[in-house]
Amino acid sequence: MGEEKRKFERWNLEDENTQFDYKGRKEEMRILDISVRGMKILTNSPLEKFTSISCEFRVLPNTAPFFVKGKVVWTTPKESRFESGIEFEQVGTILLYVI
Repeated sequence: MGEEKRKFERWNLEDENTQFDYKGRKEEMRILDISVRGMKILTNSPLEKFTSISCEFRVLPNTAPFFVKGKVVWTTPKESRFESGIEFEQVGTILLYVI
């Protein structure tokens, strides 16, 4: 069997639906899992590798949201949708402005 290559533990958030900014427009996504370095998301359309996204989400109900900026590192078809891996570039609890 293959050796686990992940350095950080991942948490499942399959019920977390949110919007993200991608190429100047809002898109819908579902966060499938998340770690301190990135997340796996499910979208309706494929995301271009190395493009930037930003989004806001909550890890637990009734907590402050996290704001993240990241880049797409892979995308693969999954039934009629697409799974993508996002590597975080910035994470914060205050709004991150796009410069």
